[in-house]
Amino acid sequence: MTLQEQLVELHELDARVRGMSRRLKAATARQKTTETRLDLFRRQHQELHDQLRACQVKASTLEKRVAEMDSRIDTLRQRMNSVTSNKEYSALLLEVNTLKVDKGKIEDETLEQMAQVEQVKQKLAEAQRRIEDQQKLVAGAQREVVEARAEVGAKLDEATALRDAAAANVPAEVLSIFNRMAELFDGEAVCGIEEQDRRRMEYTCGGCYMTVPVERVNALITRPNELILCPNCSRILTISTDLKQAIGAAK
Repeated sequence: MTLQEQLVELHELDARVRGMSRRLKAATARQKTTETRLDLFRRQHQELHDQLRACQVKASTLEKRVAEMDSRIDTLRQRMNSVTSNKEYSALLLEVNTLKVDKGKIEDETLEQMAQVEQVKQKLAEAQRRIEDQQKLVAGAQREVVEARAEVGAKLDEATALRDAAAANVPAEVLSIFNRMAELFDGEAVCGIEEQDRRRMEYTCGGCYMTVPVERVNALITRPNELILCPNCSRILTISTDLKQAIGAAK
């Protein structure tokens, strides 16, 4: 088997491995995304829960202040019934009226706080619904990962073993270039030559579609054990048997 044939075989096996891995990686990524979103919804729910508790505590404190003012007003009114001087009566009356004004303000604030409590409760209920819906999505994503692993697992191990065996037959320096190009071009390390015009001897790289000098095409035909790279994208070039025969027949 020539170097070109080895590289074509390695490329095909590598493509199988990458294709299987993509499904598993995509399923795992979706699971992570749904779990991250669920964590966000849970944090939002906790923040709303803390906000609700703070609003309830404040509303309760205001209600206690109103109750204390009512008690104080009752006490003052009882004293007003027993005083003997107008001056003392007026002083008590002034204090009662002042308490009533302050009490009115606190009652208004209490109503506002209770309204806020109801608003936060609604938001909390909505947050809980989002959590429940997201939990269903997380469960679905987890099932997808399990199914992908069950379907791909054994096949992926087999394909990986075949790819590794094929890679072991390729010279180390060539394999290094192959791996670098595969990472750079998402598995497309090897590209075939495409003929544009045989009479004018015009050929292009099947990866970047840029022109490949005819000298490199001839090298692919005459030196199949030599590594030939695209002068534009640096991918590894190969030539199909059909094109090789067609060029040979034309000559």
